[in-house]
Amino acid sequence: MKIIRNILFGDRHPLLRSALSVLIHVLCLMTLDVSFRVIYEKNNTSPLPDLVPFYTSLFWCIILAGFALILPRILRRIYVIVTTLFFGVLVIVHACLDSFFGQYMSFSSVMFADDGAAFFDLSYFKIPKKLIALILLSIVLSVIAALILAKSKKYLISALAAILLVAVGITGIALYSNSYFKGESGGITWESTKSPADHYDDFSDYHLCMHMCGLYQYTFRDLYVSTGAVDTVEKLINKGRIDELDEYYSSKPIDPDNEMTGIFKDKNLLLVQLESIDTWMVNEVSMPSLYSVTNKGINFTSFYAPKYLWASTFNTENVVNTGMISPMNSSKTGYFTKTDYPYSMPNMFKAEGYTVNSFHRSGRGIYNRGDVHENWGYTKYYSGAEMKLSDLDMDSALIEAYDMYAPAERFMSFIITYTGHGPYNAEHEAVKKYEDIIRPKLPEDAEDEYVWALCYAYETDVFIGSLIEKLEAEDRLKDTVLIFYTDHYDHYVTDNAILTKYKGTSDTNLMCNVPFVIYSEELEPMTVDKVTATYDILPTVVNLFGMDNDGRYYIGNDAFSDNGGYVIFADRSWYDGSVYSKSDTMSFDLIEQRSTEIDERLNACWDSIKFDYFKDK
Repeated sequence: MKIIRNILFGDRHPLLRSALSVLIHVLCLMTLDVSFRVIYEKNNTSPLPDLVPFYTSLFWCIILAGFALILPRILRRIYVIVTTLFFGVLVIVHACLDSFFGQYMSFSSVMFADDGAAFFDLSYFKIPKKLIALILLSIVLSVIAALILAKSKKYLISALAAILLVAVGITGIALYSNSYFKGESGGITWESTKSPADHYDDFSDYHLCMHMCGLYQYTFRDLYVSTGAVDTVEKLINKGRIDELDEYYSSKPIDPDNEMTGIFKDKNLLLVQLESIDTWMVNEVSMPSLYSVTNKGINFTSFYAPKYLWASTFNTENVVNTGMISPMNSSKTGYFTKTDYPYSMPNMFKAEGYTVNSFHRSGRGIYNRGDVHENWGYTKYYSGAEMKLSDLDMDSALIEAYDMYAPAERFMSFIITYTGHGPYNAEHEAVKKYEDIIRPKLPEDAEDEYVWALCYAYETDVFIGSLIEKLEAEDRLKDTVLIFYTDHYDHYVTDNAILTKYKGTSDTNLMCNVPFVIYSEELEPMTVDKVTATYDILPTVVNLFGMDNDGRYYIGNDAFSDNGGYVIFADRSWYDGSVYSKSDTMSFDLIEQRSTEIDERLNACWDSIKFDYFKDK
C-alpha cells in the first residue's frame, strides 16, 4: 500500500503518474458517454453500428485528455476536473430535457434558456439514479486523476505526448467522420433511404444524432451548427444559392383563388394564440365560450402545432406570423430580429392600411419579443405592464386592454394568452376560483392534474367570452373576424398516462393536434377535416382577406386550396390524415415523393432565412 501511495501521491515516477492520470481522465469522460447512451438507448436509435459512437467518443476523449499535458500542473488539475464536470452537467441537462421534451439539448436553444427557466419545475424532470451514480463516479475519478499529478520538469516529453495524443484523436475522428458522417447523400426522404450523412448534415434530430455520433462528436458538431459557423461556411461556398431560390420560387405551384377568397375583405382581425389549450379542454364544462365558437365557426379538426424550436410558444407565434419555419438546428437572434419578412402577417395587413399591434403579458425582453414582433411588422408590442393589466397571470384581465387591441380604426391585433401555462397545482388562483365549478361536472375518478388543467383553461375561456360580449355590445362583431389557435399541445401535464388517455395517442408528433377555429358572425358553420398546420394559417388568412399574395413564398398553403394537406413534424416525418411516414410501410412511393417535396420546402425556407433572401423585395 505504501508503494502504491508513493506512486500515486508522492514525488516519484512523474511520467508514470501523468500517464495514469490521462488514462483515468479518459475513463471518466468515456463513462459519461457510454453510460448515458446505454441508459437512454431506444430501439433503432441510430442507423450506425454501436461501435461508431464508441470509437468517436474515445478519440475525442483522447484529444481532451491529451490537451491537458501541455498545461502546468495547477491548471491541468483544474482542467481535468472542469472538463468532467462540464460534460457531466451536460449529460444531466440532456437527461432532464429528454424526460420532459423527449429530446436532447442543443446549444441553439440557449437563447430561450433564461425565459424557460422561469417555468422550471422539478416535477417535469426524472433522471435515473444509476445515471446520477455514474456521473458522480466520473467526478470522483477526475479528482483522483487531478490529485495524482506530479510536478514535472520534462515539459518536452509532455508536449510531445500531447501532440501525439491529439494527432491520434484527430486522425481517428477524421477517418470515422469521412466513413460514416459524410460521403454521398441519400437524400432526406423516407427513413429507410435517409443516410447517416443526411442526418449529420441536417442535425435537427438531436436524439438520433446523439446516439449516432456519441456525446462529444455531438457536442462539438452542435456548437459548429448552432453558432451559425456552418451558415458562414455555406455562404462562402454556395454563392449561387440565391439564383437557385429564385428558380425554386418561380416554379413553385401557387394557391389559386377559390370560393373562400376575399370573404373577409376589409374586416378587422383578432388573432389569438392560446397558451396550452388542448383538444380535450374544449367542451361545455371547461371552455363553454370557445366550444360555442368552435361549433359556430370554421372548425379545423386536423390542425397541428409541431414544436420546431425549444421555446414552443415562441416557435408557433414565429411560424404563424412569418409563414416560415426557422432553422431547427440554429436559433440565432438575428433570424428573428434582423431578417426581413415582407410577407409576414402584420406586413400584409399594414400594406392594406390596417393598424397592427401585438399584445402579451410578458415584458419586451422575454424571447426578445419587443424587437422580434416589430421586426415582423407590428407597430408596437404591448406588454402586460404597458396594457396596465390588474393581474398579469390571469387571462380574464386582458379585457381591460380592449380599447388598445380593438381601436376605432380598422385593425389587425395579435394577442397571446398566458394562464394555460403549467405547471398545474391546487394553489393557483384559477384552481381556487373554478375548481368548485368544474369538478362536480366531471366523473368522480377524474385525476387532480386533469381537473386543475381544466381550471386554468376555464380562466382563458372567461377572457374569450368577455371579448365576444364586448364586441357584440359595441355592434362590432359583424365587422371582426376572430381566429383562435393553440401554440402547442398541453405538455405541462406531468402524468403521461393522462395525456395518452385524453389525446388518444402516445406519439408526441400526433399529440400536436390542437384547436384552430375561425369565427365570423356572418359565416355559416363549417368543419374542415383536411390536415393543416401552423404554417398554413398565414396563407389561409391572406386568401380569406383577399390580399395580393399568391402564397408561393410561404412554406404552407391556403387550407381551402387543393395544395398541402399534411403536417411536417420536427423530425421531418409527416402525416396527411391517413399516412404517417414514421410508421406506415405500405405507401413507399407516396412517402418518398412527399418527403422529397418536404425536403425542398424546408431547405428553401431555411436558406431564405439564412441568406436573408427577402431583403429589399
